[in-house]
Amino acid sequence: MQQLSLAWLQAGIALMAFVSLLPYFLWSYQKPAYAVATSIVLAAAAGSFPAFELHRSRLVLSVAFGLFLVYLSVLPKVHGGTTRWFLLIPFVVVLLHLRTAHLQRAFAVFHWLFALSLLPGMLLWILLLAGVPLELGYITPPADIVQRGVTEYVEWPGAVFMLANGIVLPHGGVLFRLCAVYDEPGTVGTISALCLAATRFRLGDVKGAISLAAGLMSLSIAFAALSVAGLLATALAAKRPALLPVALLCAAVGFVPLSGMKFGDVAAGNMTIVIPAGIQASLPSTPSATLPAGADGSLRQRFVPAPEWGLRNTPGLDSRSQPWMRTLLGDYLASPVATLMFGVASDASIVHGWGSSVWYRILTDFGIVGFLWLFALFAWPPFQLWRHGWLHAGVVIFCGLFLMSFYQRPIIWLPAQLLIYFAGLYRNTRDDI
Repeated sequence: MQQLSLAWLQAGIALMAFVSLLPYFLWSYQKPAYAVATSIVLAAAAGSFPAFELHRSRLVLSVAFGLFLVYLSVLPKVHGGTTRWFLLIPFVVVLLHLRTAHLQRAFAVFHWLFALSLLPGMLLWILLLAGVPLELGYITPPADIVQRGVTEYVEWPGAVFMLANGIVLPHGGVLFRLCAVYDEPGTVGTISALCLAATRFRLGDVKGAISLAAGLMSLSIAFAALSVAGLLATALAAKRPALLPVALLCAAVGFVPLSGMKFGDVAAGNMTIVIPAGIQASLPSTPSATLPAGADGSLRQRFVPAPEWGLRNTPGLDSRSQPWMRTLLGDYLASPVATLMFGVASDASIVHGWGSSVWYRILTDFGIVGFLWLFALFAWPPFQLWRHGWLHAGVVIFCGLFLMSFYQRPIIWLPAQLLIYFAGLYRNTRDDI
């Protein structure tokens, strides 16, 4: 019975982490999905007491984390009301007290879930690249989760692509950046890179190989930067020269979106977009790209990218620090002391910064108090490892990569990032990296 509870506990933790990545089929059901995953975690934890450790350092960290989530939850939003970060407290307490072996198994389940979620999108990416004529449906996220205006996607069972990140190739194939089931290529790239780092870049493992391939298909600058840095550091520290060619490959692929590659003389791709009847969509088109309407009244047209669309639509390396977010930061820095300490509002970066995800979002939304509190929470475990003489090269490399990811994904207390961080941290405490 206890083994069954442990299996459910590990599955519940993995499911919670997966839900926090917001796959597109949960866009309208994230709250119920969180409730189900939390219920599984709590019910399984009640029958798995031997799986937990109640050391003083873990108790201190879990209390501090719980109070941090309460602090975030009492800060006001721009238009009134508060957030509900406190609902993550049960997950955090369970995760922080879980014995290392069970933590690693929960991470392995999550890594499998993540890897399997990538496969349909990877298959579709290859088919579209090859120019296979396929029909994909037009979808947009529900209004209640839209932060910066409507983002348009095409959907195939088990995969979505952002229309604005596609180009047509000379043979009629379409090159997209891989999103898999997630809302942007950066999610695929960053999570793939962090999972590889947490497993010490063991590329021979099936999950690792899928993560590497998906990261490359995402054409993500974050994936390129994290992977190149991690592969080079691991190759040197662990004397694994076989990782060097992989680092070179990641670097080369990272330059593709920066190149501004386009083929302007291609009229339309072989991919057909199906727009359901009654849906308003103003997609770029040409007379030759328009196809007869479907029997159900749906509109059909071949993919024609707008002139401003491309693999990367933001000039320069930094696509996160947008002008409106820099304006918000300037206003914050010129604010009274109380605002500096506690932030403008808990959703200021969404309302005023148009959802820009950059590290100083923590300052504008939660203030200096929130920033320092967050830093202390994530610095405490490596400090404890250092005190006990366990701060080996693997830990330093992993923490460095996680810190790099913080620049463009600062909400690092989400279940997925928490699970990756603590699993990677304790897996890398061994000398053999």
